[in-house]
Amino acid sequence: MIHSLLQEQADLATAIDILDKWTAHNMREKHLPGLALGLVYQGELLWGKGYGLADLETGQPVTLDTRFRIASISKTFTATGILQLRDAGKLLLDDPVSQYLEWFDLRYRDAPEITIRNLLTHTSGLPRDSVNAMWTDCAAPGWEEFVAQTRSRRPTRAPYENYAYSNLGYSLLGGIIAVVSGQSWASYLRHHVLEPLGMSETHAVPEADDAQLATGYTRERKNGKRDAFPFWKMNAFEASANFASSVKDLVKYAAFHLGLRGDAVLSPYTLFDMHRVHWLEESWKGGYGLGMGLQKIEDWVISGHGGGYPGYLTAFTICREHKAGVIALSNALGSNPHQIAEQAYKLVLPELIKATGEAKPEANPVWQKFVGDYASEWALQKVVIREGQLQLLYLDDLNGKPTLLEPTDDETVFVLRQAGQSNETLRFELGAEGEVIRLWERNEYSLPID
Repeated sequence: MIHSLLQEQADLATAIDILDKWTAHNMREKHLPGLALGLVYQGELLWGKGYGLADLETGQPVTLDTRFRIASISKTFTATGILQLRDAGKLLLDDPVSQYLEWFDLRYRDAPEITIRNLLTHTSGLPRDSVNAMWTDCAAPGWEEFVAQTRSRRPTRAPYENYAYSNLGYSLLGGIIAVVSGQSWASYLRHHVLEPLGMSETHAVPEADDAQLATGYTRERKNGKRDAFPFWKMNAFEASANFASSVKDLVKYAAFHLGLRGDAVLSPYTLFDMHRVHWLEESWKGGYGLGMGLQKIEDWVISGHGGGYPGYLTAFTICREHKAGVIALSNALGSNPHQIAEQAYKLVLPELIKATGEAKPEANPVWQKFVGDYASEWALQKVVIREGQLQLLYLDDLNGKPTLLEPTDDETVFVLRQAGQSNETLRFELGAEGEVIRLWERNEYSLPID
């Protein structure tokens, strides 16, 4: 069924058609077996399509119901579980890991203990993976072996010294969820995250005989063929990369992370905390939140996570500001779902914003008497009406965004919507004739310039 927006907005439909043709071309050029792509808006599937085959041998096509191993997107579920337990008062993010895993005594020299927050933000200093060739041999250790291996290792740096991606760290978070909840990691997430979100087609522990599970393939060989990877589970590393899901089910997950499921799983305040930067890259072009990667595409902040698993590369991304998202799931190494997601945002999001833009507000005629120039020893200011809004500009810094003046019940008092500042007030003090005699910004004032 075609979404009503695509029927109503020709430019949006054209942008999606271009994305569709480009994606198909990309698949052919790279000889990729299969891909499922979904665009999300306001928590619903705006458009989606399956490309190619879920299994080269049987010829089973990819659909939006096809399940893929989503790999490290699993970390977002594990982080959600930890934050849910935090909100319930059962743990604190700055608690040391050793408080819940008594066997864990890893510590960098005389540095502070590693905390749950360190694990969530990849700032623990712990190694990345197992001591065995887990990703090459497709074999992960069981929990007892994992514990024995981990106890023999040492952090490579002090906590918070730097960001260093660690599957080992997220596996420890799975152990903490089990200890605190009294349930296995998979059982806890099924009952407390998946079921409340209606994600019945998402499996924390996939099975080899799942008819909906796409077969994962190697890179293309010199002879043009691809080999199927064996099915295997992450075992002790399951909290870092074990889930399997489909585009249709991940649309429900996107609705939750977009803040459109207010009754489910996490409070809006915790969701905000999850999607804000907790570690900033040196380039300032990206970072990491609480289980969420963040990046800039054009002027938009995109959060989510990618995944890489033998035979599968995936991307789950959302733009919370515009209530949109892109999900790209592939069943072969050598694919690039992040490139597809980025292209989707560049092509479609501008048209989506235009198509769904709210009508510009109308300026209150009363505001005209506030328009003008104001001065103090600290600044030269200008009050203007633009785009139906009352705005305050600072003539010493026109590169900064204008401050929006949000009306209140008192027509002379406005809330200052100003980046990096508290939402305090601006007030126009009027004289006997109704003229402005002072502009009060918080507790300081400027005078009108004739």
